[in-house]
Amino acid sequence: MKAKMMRRVGGFSLLMAVFSSYAATLQSGVYEGLLLAVSPTGKITGYYSESAEDSVKRTCTFFLAGPVSAQQPDGITSWSSSVLSGHITANNTGVTLAIPDGQNHAGCMNVLMPEIATGLELETTQQTHWQTLMQVISPRTYLSSTPDAATRRKAWIVKGDVVGVIQTQGGWTEVEYPGNSGKMTHGWVNSNDVQPLTPPAS
Repeated sequence: MKAKMMRRVGGFSLLMAVFSSYAATLQSGVYEGLLLAVSPTGKITGYYSESAEDSVKRTCTFFLAGPVSAQQPDGITSWSSSVLSGHITANNTGVTLAIPDGQNHAGCMNVLMPEIATGLELETTQQTHWQTLMQVISPRTYLSSTPDAATRRKAWIVKGDVVGVIQTQGGWTEVEYPGNSGKMTHGWVNSNDVQPLTPPAS
């Protein structure tokens, strides 16, 4: 009887360890104002956007990138008008993003909560299958239903928009664009109309 109980407890402990390991893994998705992509090769790309409006609308935006590490919090480089180091970790409800001096990013001083310096907790809004994030570089990019210009739709995205990339195929990129309402717009775009999020050269 005692041996059976020990085996059950051991199995339970193993299950909890596996669950904890899974829960602590960074996943692609939307985390409140943060779009995050984690590639199969272990690269992180992200885009944070938050606005505040009283008499004047203020917007805080910045990008981030870095490698995934199993041994320690994932170190990232974030950039807008300045380049700042930080880290990101998974938690039970989403992710914790910490960027010392993060409020110094363009437009963020009166928008971004001061907790960004030590750890801003962001809850999961939507899980995705993004491989990476890219930014639109053409003035207007129409979405197609398939990787074929003949299936072009009336929907489009514009220069500066950030999209989640699902896959690329023959000069086309399958993307998802999360709108302000939370609705996800899906389609294919010409790969020449988007570019990777790359930190500025130091």
